[in-house]
Amino acid sequence: MSMDISSRIEARLKATAQAEGVSVDAYLEKLLDEREELAAIVAQSAERMPNLSREEASAKVERGFLQSERGEVVDGETFASELLADLDELEYKHRAG
Repeated sequence: MSMDISSRIEARLKATAQAEGVSVDAYLEKLLDEREELAAIVAQSAERMPNLSREEASAKVERGFLQSERGEVVDGETFASELLADLDELEYKHRAG
């Protein structure tokens, strides 16, 4: 199979694959596998999240705003690290079956 891609994308693919010590084919397969795993994690998360009405969503936003006004906030770095830990746990559970 051949594909028409820009020379810029081709160069990026080759450079990244080489930096990871794999072929372009193996690198692309890895990207696709990671994308599928992430899509599964997002789908699982979406299934567990309640569907909020507009009013419920507005109430949550208002509550968050009031919490921030009172100084009850989590800095971005802490939030990101906790989010990544949660995603790691979801991925671990997903792989464990």
